[in-house]
Amino acid sequence: MKKIYSFLFILLLALPCCGCGSTTPPPLSQIETELLTVSQNLNGMVKGDGKALKRYYGLNLNDFEEVLIYVPANYMDVSELLVIKTKNTEQLDLVEDAIDTRLAKQQESFAGYGPEQVALLDDYELKIIDNTVFYCVSPEAPQLKSTFVKGMNN
Repeated sequence: MKKIYSFLFILLLALPCCGCGSTTPPPLSQIETELLTVSQNLNGMVKGDGKALKRYYGLNLNDFEEVLIYVPANYMDVSELLVIKTKNTEQLDLVEDAIDTRLAKQQESFAGYGPEQVALLDDYELKIIDNTVFYCVSPEAPQLKSTFVKGMNN
């Protein structure tokens, strides 16, 4: 009987160490699917690649674990989406600086003649979860941010 109680005691102590949830964040392709479900093909944006990341943010694709980028569909649009999973926490500052630089350039470009664009730029959404940075300029930015947060926490 004493052995059974000892076993149960050890089992009760060990259970919290064996968590049921996964701590690995989902791949950005899964996040992208969820974002596309919320927004009709991310209105006003087109999917970008490594060249777009370099052109718009001055960042190199190969420096990061995963990158999801959507850029303005035409030169008069300011809607864009950037989700970057960094390799380490030190890269977070680099990404934030690149976003700040991009945002400042866009605000300067549209300041004289694009009040609607400037208003969108002023209402951007930025969120960092673990080593993943979410940045969005869009009329749907709050909904997209909420979807990103839910997707990262699942």
